[in-house]
Amino acid sequence: MKLILIALAASIVILSLTGCNLSPSNQPTPYPTLAAQSSPTPLVAFPATVDPNSLIPTATLADSQAFLGYAPTATVSGIVAGAPSGPYAVIQVVTGDALNIRSAPGTNYPVIGTFPPATNNVMRTGPSASVAGFLWVEVQNPNGGNGWVNSAYLTEYVPPASFCADTRASALIKSFGDALKTSNGKTLAALVSPANGWSVQLWRGGNVIVFDRAHAQWVFVSTYEHDWGAAPQSGQNTVGALHVAVLPKLLDVFNAPAPGYALICDAIQAGGASYNTAWPDTYANINYYSVYKPGPAGNELSWRTLLIGVEYAQGQPYIFSTSQLQWEP
Repeated sequence: MKLILIALAASIVILSLTGCNLSPSNQPTPYPTLAAQSSPTPLVAFPATVDPNSLIPTATLADSQAFLGYAPTATVSGIVAGAPSGPYAVIQVVTGDALNIRSAPGTNYPVIGTFPPATNNVMRTGPSASVAGFLWVEVQNPNGGNGWVNSAYLTEYVPPASFCADTRASALIKSFGDALKTSNGKTLAALVSPANGWSVQLWRGGNVIVFDRAHAQWVFVSTYEHDWGAAPQSGQNTVGALHVAVLPKLLDVFNAPAPGYALICDAIQAGGASYNTAWPDTYANINYYSVYKPGPAGNELSWRTLLIGVEYAQGQPYIFSTSQLQWEP
């Protein structure tokens, strides 16, 4: 009997020590995930006691014919369920591919039409449905009638002229810079798009890491090392936490000495480059700002440009993406 009691006590101790490690929320998942998953990363509020290193962005694959190497983390907070509205624009679909229109919500239903990547006149009819964690919305089918699309590949369309005239968008860029300079995770998270999160790219042509709001608030303290892809010059992969690998380059622009940085709306400003500096075609319907820091006299090649994509959710501008351009010998 004594031996049985000792064994039982030992079992209880072991379970109490390992129970916290069995929580799914504490199992970090590297991004990008190269396989389709059943549901998107939810936008949830984490308590202050959660280890930020366990909050690693995850990816889900939505209904597009091609996999871009990453996929949007769709949520229902960016597009209101059950409301006729529009126009919307197609995003994150590569040139030559198309966004499928299906006969009913879900990828198991037949394709009855498509929207090309540049489409910016998608109109919702009202009905919506949540399928496997994704919000599907009914839209007008250009072939006639109605059909259903995954809302992860839609964004509120804002004409470039209206975007450049919107002082809230330029104020957003300043607030974003201030949040970076003060390492304020809560402020940063509030600026990130509730619809598709914040897509971060360190190198031109490198990996894209998507942070939803729940993960964005921890980027200044998390030590999780992301793979940002190959550097243009050396070809060596850069691996590191966002605040180690990416943040210094962002601050290099936002902390530019007088006269400071310049904001250029929906156009790319660079200090001279031997490569294509075009805005990515998968973001064709996303407006953006060039945040340009010129190189000082005598060191003109030290220029740097941040490209900051802005997405509207329920009429409000939010940070959608960041990438950077620099001189490459």
